[in-house]
Amino acid sequence: MKNYLENTQKEGKVVLFEEELNYVRKEELSEESLVVGNTADRFSDLYMELANKETDEVVKENIEDTFLKESVQYLEKNMEFYLYVESKAFEIIGVDSMSLEVDSVFGTYEILCGLKAQKKTEKDIRAFMEEHLVGDATNYHLMFNGNDGVWDVNFSLEKINGFHKEMEIGEALKLSYLFLFALKERLAS
Repeated sequence: MKNYLENTQKEGKVVLFEEELNYVRKEELSEESLVVGNTADRFSDLYMELANKETDEVVKENIEDTFLKESVQYLEKNMEFYLYVESKAFEIIGVDSMSLEVDSVFGTYEILCGLKAQKKTEKDIRAFMEEHLVGDATNYHLMFNGNDGVWDVNFSLEKINGFHKEMEIGEALKLSYLFLFALKERLAS
């Protein structure tokens, strides 16, 4: 967070979620130019594309941020697609990008990402997932990718408190981001 703030505060105001601002205050980091904003403002540089799950062929790229207002059920109605997103803000949570999709077999909303964390953090990551995902322990998959040095993470968005199928895609991305933010905060402590 410290590096992110140092780099972005030079560019003017920095939009954060309330939870991130609370972290900044707790860690006594510089609050200069910080404001609380919504998902579209927080991820103002968000790049989104829809791709085919079978072929990874991009169906629609550079999607406008108005898509964030679309119901998350869009992905349930169009199960052949997944939503790929990336933002500079994701460096705070240790991921380059995330994908949101509805599992074709189980019909569950899933988040997939590569989490930058050391291999030795496995026990802490698993403990966090089991503690924060509602239901049984099969709500996530975790595998260390030694080639890239990241954890391939797949977790059920539906198992995070606050998820509901009527929410907007932007709300679902915020929920996923804040879940991973809390995970990184746990790993840093």
